[in-house]
Amino acid sequence: MLRAKRDALGGEPGKAIPSLGAIEGRLMILELIADTALIRLLRLHDPQKRSALMAAVRHAVDCKCRDARLDAADISSAEKYAEELLKSVQEQADDLDAVRNARRR
Repeated sequence: MLRAKRDALGGEPGKAIPSLGAIEGRLMILELIADTALIRLLRLHDPQKRSALMAAVRHAVDCKCRDARLDAADISSAEKYAEELLKSVQEQADDLDAVRNARRR
């Protein structure tokens, strides 16, 4: 929280602006949680329904970017990043399904 006397406080309360490392760390953790959650979610869904789920996620990303009033270049960049992340998650979910099915045999 911002405080007028933050410089005199010292320590954590005195740091009004997080460091770039703190921001990157938080983003990394959020991406890891999202990645893990999506893998588990995709594994639970019927393969035929996965495309609908992926389309819903893409739509949500697009809506969130537009609500944040990002410009067209930033929206495009965010959509490409989301596509890469979703493709990676889909591949990981498929790999886990293959391993699970191989163990059953």
